[in-house]
Amino acid sequence: MRKPEAKDVFEYILVPLAFLTVALLGGVRFAVDTGELRFIAPPLVTLILGALVLIVFARGGLIDPAGTIGERHGLVENASGVVRVTSLYFATAQVFNAVTPERGLLGFCFNLFYFLIFWNNLFVVFNPARLMRSLAGMLGASFALKYLVLSDLFAPTESWAKYILQTLMKTASLGALEYEAFAPATGYLAFATVALYLLALYSIAPRVDSAEELLYQVFAERYRLTPVERRRLLAAVAETASREPAVIDAEIVEERSDQSTS
Repeated sequence: MRKPEAKDVFEYILVPLAFLTVALLGGVRFAVDTGELRFIAPPLVTLILGALVLIVFARGGLIDPAGTIGERHGLVENASGVVRVTSLYFATAQVFNAVTPERGLLGFCFNLFYFLIFWNNLFVVFNPARLMRSLAGMLGASFALKYLVLSDLFAPTESWAKYILQTLMKTASLGALEYEAFAPATGYLAFATVALYLLALYSIAPRVDSAEELLYQVFAERYRLTPVERRRLLAAVAETASREPAVIDAEIVEERSDQSTS
């Protein structure tokens, strides 16, 4: 039995703990009047969204389910893999719960936007780096819209102008445009939750070098290739797929050694 390394402690203990922390903090709210702590469980739509996001993660190469759970792993490794995937799932559901309005037409619009984006991403060629940037941009935009724009717009106020504006918006939407305001501490906690989630997700994401980035770009923008270039690309891929992996790895090592000596 080998001695655990720092990488194992980080991958099997610290990362799941970070995701579980996100899953806990994502539902915490503070009442605007009393400062009372409340916990809001993720709604069903958020749980479904979390499952869809995990499918996008697997397709985009951000996580590798086959490398985490499978027959070739032992009992302890499979149990650890289940814990990591489960913690990632609940953290994903809760981080969207944190940046989405709790009810009303605004919550519906946010969730519809998420579903359309991730459904479209199922059919797009992604690499892990681009997927991370896209997710960070989406969560950042949702956080800013909820805690910087909507929270200020619907916050309790003594200003008659803002009160009249709030009343007109609710009346014009027939009561569907409602928003539950929380104390400012909720926004700070949500910011820390989103930052911790992205940091933990970045730590488990595979690194993409320049050659892999170019390969992803070629497949993503294959429509720019001429018919002759497409046939040559397909022929090269088919030739590589028909060869033994050990031979391909040996050629890659030999090519890198030639480049280092030249």
